[in-house]
Parts: sequence; C-alpha cells; structure tokens
Amino acid sequence: MNKRLFGTVLGLIVVIAVLWSGYSSWQSRQPNTSGPRQAIFLGDGQTYFGYASSLQNQIVTLVDVYYLLPASSTDKTPIPTTAQKIDLIKLGLGGENDLVGATDRMEINRDAIKYIEVMKDDSQVNQKIKEYLNKK
Repeated sequence: MNKRLFGTVLGLIVVIAVLWSGYSSWQSRQPNTSGPRQAIFLGDGQTYFGYASSLQNQIVTLVDVYYLLPASSTDKTPIPTTAQKIDLIKLGLGGENDLVGATDRMEINRDAIKYIEVMKDDSQVNQKIKEYLNKK
C-alpha cells in the first residue's frame, strides 16, 4: 500500500510539474498590455511601438502595433528622415498605407532587432497613441 501511495503522489507531482511548465511557457509569450509599451528598433531603420513578449526568445511578439510613416512619402516605407512631418500609423487598420492587410500582431526575428527600449507613459509617441485612441 505504501509503494502504491508513493507512486500516486509521485505521478501527481510529475503531472503538476509538466502542467506548470507548459503554463509558464505559454504565459511568457503573452504580451503584458497593462505595462509600458516598448519601442523596437530594427537594423534596417524601421521602428515599431507596442507591447512585446518573448523578449528572451528568438522570435519576439509585438501586439497593439504602431509605426512611423513620413506624411509626404510616396514610397510608403516606414523609415522617416529628419525635417519632415511624420504620422503615427496603427498596424492592421487597412487603408492605403496597409498594402499587406496585416493584423495587429507582429512576430519579429531577434536577429533583425537592433535594440528595444521601454517607453515612458509621457513620451511623445504614447501621447499620440492616447490621442488616437480618444478619437476612436
């Protein structure tokens, strides 16, 4: 009886450990949208803003994504230069700037990322995002 009870308890511990490991792995991939936004700077000069997760993994997930687009740009590449008006664009809205028809989620290969910064709530980008959300 003692061996059977020991085996049952050990089996339960293993099952709980496997479930906890799976849950922890899943949770690490879920962006924390109640925390600060991150700015993701890519090696090609593009910058995306949103809530990032999986920051330690090869693929970084970004949701609630915004990017910068020169207002007078004819080629629609999101790489602004100095001394021009820049619009903040919400990814996944469609329209003339969304040629791909993207969703509001990006998966970015870590090799393409130059660096990541945590944004302050009062940053100019966050203020523009708040203005956009208040207009909706």
